[in-house]
Amino acid sequence: MKIISLIFAVFILCGCTTKQCQDTKDESLSICQFNMRYDHPNDGHTKEVVDANGKKTLVYDGTNAWPKRLPLIKNFFIYHEIDICGSQELFGNQVADMKKALGDTYKIFGTTTTPSKTKIGKRNHNNVIFYKASRFELLDSGVFWLSETPEKESRGWGAEYPRNCNWGKFKDKNTGKEFFIFNTHFHHKGDHVRVESAKLFVKKIKEIAGDNTFYAMGDFNARPDSNPIKIIKDSGFMIDASKVCKTPLYGSTFTDNYGYTGKKSVWIDWVFISKNIEVEKFAVFSECFDGVWLSDHFPLLLKTKIK
Repeated sequence: MKIISLIFAVFILCGCTTKQCQDTKDESLSICQFNMRYDHPNDGHTKEVVDANGKKTLVYDGTNAWPKRLPLIKNFFIYHEIDICGSQELFGNQVADMKKALGDTYKIFGTTTTPSKTKIGKRNHNNVIFYKASRFELLDSGVFWLSETPEKESRGWGAEYPRNCNWGKFKDKNTGKEFFIFNTHFHHKGDHVRVESAKLFVKKIKEIAGDNTFYAMGDFNARPDSNPIKIIKDSGFMIDASKVCKTPLYGSTFTDNYGYTGKKSVWIDWVFISKNIEVEKFAVFSECFDGVWLSDHFPLLLKTKIK
């Protein structure tokens, strides 16, 4: 009888039966938006140098080179137990480094912005998506370019470089719920380019996700009062996640850390969500360790739940 009583007590202390424990699996999703900065040689703070002919060049001091930032980003993923992360700018060698650093915990996918360059061995940016391999099943994926011909590699509306959006359809093994992730990087030059990109972004998300659950994130290179952001917000179905958070926002009031200064700048990184997503927490992490920043953008980290 004492043994039976002890076993019963253990079940009571655990707070649930086996079935109850299965029914109360964690439904919250830790979603991250993070421009991780491309691998710039000798990256870091800059100073302007003028040579004998009067030519001005920027010299980097190496304080924030990729090998120094990589372990910080790895630890950021592990400590915060990130479920899914949309990233921007990573070169192929950086994606490989992240794969090695994170091991089998995460899977990574996404089409490079310029596949033609990749084929001939030239480096170019990748807007890859990271997701926890043990929790999520990738049901479908795709890519579209921010241009007049989104179905193929292209530069849109006079942009200097091709920009694209990678997307994935996921199933959460904990809950069985399905949702989409859209991850993009708008062009850094030209409001007209970003305006047209925003129009296409809204259109394609509606086409691909329909009335289903989605997260749409990226470095939009656009401030809160800009036309591209207004177009997205006025779409009627894309919600600014920072505006519906149940708790006060934590961290910086800006996301751009250009030059690794930490000085107040602008908010240009965004996460938009469908109406059936609850945002429990929203943070902008402006962390610097011994003079090394994670990136020249601050990562956004959200704790969310699909209704």
